[in-house]
Amino acid sequence: MKDFLKYIFAIIIFLFIGFESHSQGWIITESDNSITLIREGWVKSISNDEEGESTSIFNPEKGVFIMIDDANETFAKGSGDDFCNAIISMREEMNKQIPPEQLKMMEDMIADNKAKPAPKVTVSKENGGEIAGYQTEKYSIIADGELFEEKWITNDQALKSIIDIYKATQELTYKTVKCSVPDESFLKISTEYSNEYMKVELSGIELKNVSYEYGSETLSEVLSIEKEDISPSEFEVPESYSEISFEDFLMAMSDM
Repeated sequence: MKDFLKYIFAIIIFLFIGFESHSQGWIITESDNSITLIREGWVKSISNDEEGESTSIFNPEKGVFIMIDDANETFAKGSGDDFCNAIISMREEMNKQIPPEQLKMMEDMIADNKAKPAPKVTVSKENGGEIAGYQTEKYSIIADGELFEEKWITNDQALKSIIDIYKATQELTYKTVKCSVPDESFLKISTEYSNEYMKVELSGIELKNVSYEYGSETLSEVLSIEKEDISPSEFEVPESYSEISFEDFLMAMSDM
């Protein structure tokens, strides 16, 4: 009997340790080789493009925003507001250093943007079929009478547990973009930041995107969304990495 109880106790300990070190999460893989990991409110985005690999970690509910530079083993950590304050501070400092004629050109561009009308954006919706095993709605976004973009969005109930965190991450992205532009007039004349476009973006998880702004081009397509056991350590910065300010991080990125 004692041996049996030891056996049961060992199984319980194993299961407990296993539960602590891993938890059910989701891995989203896209056609451009980018990967998104989601677990208990945490989101890790690993992007691969022509400029190399970049990693970001978010937790919108906790207000955590981390940017990681694996090549230089550095990272910057703070809130979305901290990131925005860094962007604004850098822009103000740069404005002090640029020649007056270039500053005048920027001021003229902002004035021109403010004088331009915002694009007239309309959206139509139809059944988008199945992508990566999930049902979608296809949204056609029309800007000033021309097809601008098509999006395939899913609200499949099987993904209910991650749809809200996906939307929250999108909202954080919009916030950082808004503070990154020199003036909000740049967003006013952009179809991507119209109310109609943003409603589509925040309506669910985007599985495919085709742009018609410069001809037909598939910008991204989700290949798979799978449940996986993801370790909490995936959302931690390696101990050997050095923390730097957002200003220093962004300056290093601009020099690459």
